[in-house]
Amino acid sequence: MKKIFTVFTLLFVLKSYAQSYYKSMFDSMGYDVHLGYSESGNQLDFSWAASAHMEALVLMYETTHDPKYANTLIQCMGNVIDRRDDLRDQLQPPQAGVSNISDYRGVSGAAWSTDHYNTTPGDGKTYAHVVHSANITYPMAKFAAIIKNDSTIQNILYQSGGRYHNMTFITIADDLIQRVIETIDYHKDQWYTESGNIGYYKERNDNPPINYGGAILPFNMQSAMGRVLVQMYRATWQKKYFDQALALANFIKANTFLDTNLGAYTWEYWKNSIYITDDISHAGLTVSFPYECYKYNISNNGISIYTNSDMVAYAKTLTKNIYQSPLFVNGAVSDNQKNWNVKTDVKNGVADYGSYIAYRWLILSEYSPEIYQLIADLYAAENYYTKIPIDNLSYYSSLTIALLAAHEKLIVPTNTNHEWGSGSDWRGVANGRFYGTDKDEFAVIRNFDGMISIMKPQGRTFYKFPNSKVYGNSYDWRGIAAGDFFGDTKSEMVALSNHANSADNGIYILKIENNNIVESDKIIGWGMGSDWAGVTAGNFISGGKDDFIVARNYNTEVIVYKFNGTTAQSVYINALNLPADSKIAAVASGNLDNDDKDEIVLLVNSSNTAYNGIHVYDIDDNGIMTKIAEHTLWGAASEWRGLAVGNLDGNGADEIIAHSNFDGDYKLFKLNGNTLSSNISEKFPILQTQNNVMCFGNFDPNSQNDELVTLRKDGGIVMFSAAKVINSNPNPSPSKMTDPCQNEIPSELFSFMKSSSFSKQESKEIVSVK
Repeated sequence: MKKIFTVFTLLFVLKSYAQSYYKSMFDSMGYDVHLGYSESGNQLDFSWAASAHMEALVLMYETTHDPKYANTLIQCMGNVIDRRDDLRDQLQPPQAGVSNISDYRGVSGAAWSTDHYNTTPGDGKTYAHVVHSANITYPMAKFAAIIKNDSTIQNILYQSGGRYHNMTFITIADDLIQRVIETIDYHKDQWYTESGNIGYYKERNDNPPINYGGAILPFNMQSAMGRVLVQMYRATWQKKYFDQALALANFIKANTFLDTNLGAYTWEYWKNSIYITDDISHAGLTVSFPYECYKYNISNNGISIYTNSDMVAYAKTLTKNIYQSPLFVNGAVSDNQKNWNVKTDVKNGVADYGSYIAYRWLILSEYSPEIYQLIADLYAAENYYTKIPIDNLSYYSSLTIALLAAHEKLIVPTNTNHEWGSGSDWRGVANGRFYGTDKDEFAVIRNFDGMISIMKPQGRTFYKFPNSKVYGNSYDWRGIAAGDFFGDTKSEMVALSNHANSADNGIYILKIENNNIVESDKIIGWGMGSDWAGVTAGNFISGGKDDFIVARNYNTEVIVYKFNGTTAQSVYINALNLPADSKIAAVASGNLDNDDKDEIVLLVNSSNTAYNGIHVYDIDDNGIMTKIAEHTLWGAASEWRGLAVGNLDGNGADEIIAHSNFDGDYKLFKLNGNTLSSNISEKFPILQTQNNVMCFGNFDPNSQNDELVTLRKDGGIVMFSAAKVINSNPNPSPSKMTDPCQNEIPSELFSFMKSSSFSKQESKEIVSVK
């Protein structure tokens, strides 16, 4: 009975189980079970496509410890090994058109040779490239290392057919190690050493059918094999692999230079008299070997091959050398002749779009956290993902998603529209249910032309409706809010104008009528010195309808309004008594303590650090505000800008996200009693979030989490999902697809709980992967 209670308790907890956004995407696209190109008869498919998918699977297994990834990975690895040049004849059952392959020398060896990259492609004289062998064997060596270093999984039994059917993980690991050794040995005559403990790989020099025979391999190809050496050292702890990795690292270091102005490493594509820059895609592979050395603490006698300062310098190669501004990147290391403005889709130079594949750089977000949002911003932009898609079975798609999953933290971008111009000067965004549906839309307001529009997520971008209302560019809008003010189950809007003409300065109440945004009322005639700070709506005063407050920096005061029918009435003016030079930067509201009324949040800039930061207030039915918490003592240079309140984590009370221009971070705060706690933030490149305005809303009814909408200085609109999503629908839409009971639980446990006989089994008996 205790066992049944335990399982049912687990099932209850799982109803609100948070799932990784990108892990859910990985699984919903079938990558968790997809065998990729591992059953292909074409060796070219193993070079990049099958190898990248295997790398994705081993990364997902390392990140989540979910055995379903190991299960698919083992199938893929077995398939790929079975189709090695010298093992194809042994394939059971035989595959039509698949037989042993001999390379241009007549050697059939432990590699996957192809004639695709020959001087004369397709001439039948196959050649095994070191980089391809490295790409293919890296996931094998890494999986073996994981098994060898974790005794708790070594006796798991694999039973899904193929080469490794009915073998334990440790037996599989031993065989993988042997297969990787055979491939390393296949290329041993291409390994060269110099004095100073320097080593590197070269192309074969016996008249091979490729260009640049005998040349030292480019650095990305050296790094590809370096990663294999790192994992083989971890899998076997044989010093020969460390020694070879150290010699290879010495070679790469000798050809890597520090730009002291940027603090960034720079390098060329290869050590050759022919000058070529290392593009973003290839450079991402180049940095992967130093990263693996440092991540896995590859050292000898306490001396690490690479250090944290190396990781920081490599990270700055992306953030300072390649990245120029939001959605604008150079195409290669130290090469500004090739660049791509993703926002406008203007690309200069001869580099193709594939040169801008950036996913491998995500690994460095561990040492420079803003890299995650820098790269995620690219992948979420329509001009990028239509050229470099990750929603298909291309060779990099599953690996891209796996890397995004492995490094996600607080929020991830999901919907974007970068067609709006940088002169938009967005002034506000507010969520509402303007049509009375079960999910939110959002209203936006900008200064460029005084436009007010309503939008909703659609696909990966946004749909704009109904007809916009345009006021012209003289209104100096200071914010917009939405709520059910009239009690008609639909949202109306309140916009705040700081017009230079007092006859137009004040509060505008708007509604949707016949698919048009129209004025319902306005409260104008305020003084030109009002310096309005913002407006927010919520359930402040008992009565069943939403209310709103407006804040102005004149006298630093907050005015509370409620509705009598469709007419707004002032309830109370709250003087905040802030220091004279203090300014309210933003206002927002939400249910921070999970009671029956909303709280008000003010973001204040002040030279007096005792007031600089976040202030939270309760409000009573008389409109009187009482401060209940604050988080101040921030530096006077904070320059607070963006503020939003919503249920980001999907569990009960709302949270606060506040943004300052000083560091670009989105800082998360939770109210605990009378204390605002903050222990997590999302890092961004500073320019990417400068002057952002934002709001939360529940735009996806399949999710218990609210999403965050941000309006950017460059005109872009970006919506973020929580990185950990709680589904509220058993059949969620593709945007957040996964079974909350299965997604992040070992498949055996999920199957066990679904079994009619689960009460008769002990979880410790579940050791096989099926």
